[in-house]
Amino acid sequence: MITTLHKAADAVLRKLHRSRFYYERWNNTLDLRTNRAYERFARECSETYIRCNGRADFAPSPLATEPAKAFRKALAPEKARDLSAMITSLIESNHESVFRNPNIKKKQIIINHPLQTLGTDYLGILDGSELHDGLLAFFRGYFAIGSVMAFRSLVTDDDNIGSWLWHSDCYPPHTCKLFLHLTPANAELGATEFMSVADTMAYRRAGYFGQYGHERRGDLDAFAGEHGLPYRPFHIDVEPGDVSLFNMNYFHRAVSPRTGFRDVIEIFLFPSPVPWQAHYAKNADYLRDPKHGFSKDPRMMHGAVATSTMM
Repeated sequence: MITTLHKAADAVLRKLHRSRFYYERWNNTLDLRTNRAYERFARECSETYIRCNGRADFAPSPLATEPAKAFRKALAPEKARDLSAMITSLIESNHESVFRNPNIKKKQIIINHPLQTLGTDYLGILDGSELHDGLLAFFRGYFAIGSVMAFRSLVTDDDNIGSWLWHSDCYPPHTCKLFLHLTPANAELGATEFMSVADTMAYRRAGYFGQYGHERRGDLDAFAGEHGLPYRPFHIDVEPGDVSLFNMNYFHRAVSPRTGFRDVIEIFLFPSPVPWQAHYAKNADYLRDPKHGFSKDPRMMHGAVATSTMM
């Protein structure tokens, strides 16, 4: 009886979380407690930043109306190419950090523990003037690193799986990701495709969420035709050293290169009551061996830093 009631309650909550008023409010289908925890934490972090710095003149968020924005030459191009060469060396030597997921081994090679295998110098991009200002504008205050991963995308003629299908991730509000591009990315060399904020919401209203593997589609143009919706994906051409900042909860999909390969370092960011360097110094061991994803309580991702600062 209890199991039946739990299933019924879960079904009601799933329906609620996919209701228009809920996803337009939170841009995800997470439980309300998690969403409120991140919203409250982000507000507290912003208040702490303003109190410590005496300023609140933030520019408009770079992701206020668009799902993604490029920041050019955040890292020197030659340094980006050097990191790509390091990835090649790791792969060719079959280093222990090289991971080929058996489900997608023809599509992507993951470099585990990039903060150890590739070093940490590239984290300096977070202090770069334009990108740093963009992140301050997004978070309205300090931010911290939640995880770092690196991967190489390969040429393949089979894009009918996982992240290569149109999907919407389900991260808490006030979080984002960035791609540090180590190689060029464009229509030929594989560039992530995005849908606009307005189009994402229109597809959701028509019933497409693309969150779970079984409901993701590669032929979203067909779905658009069935429901009278526009189909207008876009990508951002980038060069080595450029950064793509994006909100992963709007529709996007990976696109395999037609030639060569694409190397990317991905960094997940979330609100912080202290500068990212202070958070990293306290949590370096954890971040070097990251558990990808996020905690339902953002304070758990800060440990002693958040506890001592936010009380």
